[in-house]
Amino acid sequence: MAPALALAAAVAATLVSCSGDADFSDAMPTPVVLSAEDYQREITAIDRLVFEEKPMTEARRVALAAKLEALAGRMRASNDSLFIKLESLETRRLASLAKNLSPEAPRDALRNNWMRIRNNVFDDRAWFARSAADLARPPGT
Repeated sequence: MAPALALAAAVAATLVSCSGDADFSDAMPTPVVLSAEDYQREITAIDRLVFEEKPMTEARRVALAAKLEALAGRMRASNDSLFIKLESLETRRLASLAKNLSPEAPRDALRNNWMRIRNNVFDDRAWFARSAADLARPPGT
């Protein structure tokens, strides 16, 4: 029992001494913000596929994955910063997840990850969708 007590005391001492104020800013790449207007067509097309309250059919999943892949490639080609490289990898990962998303799966994680990437990379715009209610009606409807 003494070794368990000693281990518990060591863990408690470690937790007390850890303040949670570690600064990793030197290890983080410098953020780069791309102009949302330059990517508006791509962003709004992805927003529509992510937020529309329509069934996530195979065709929609494939289209979303293709649009995310294309966006990732364009982002990476636009800037050679480490930040954009990492964000383009995140966008490609999201494309892979979208392509393999079950039609019945909740889309909250997909939506949250898309908004996180979009907000990390692009300057915020009022025309960004955050829900189905934010989607503009397509022309002619």
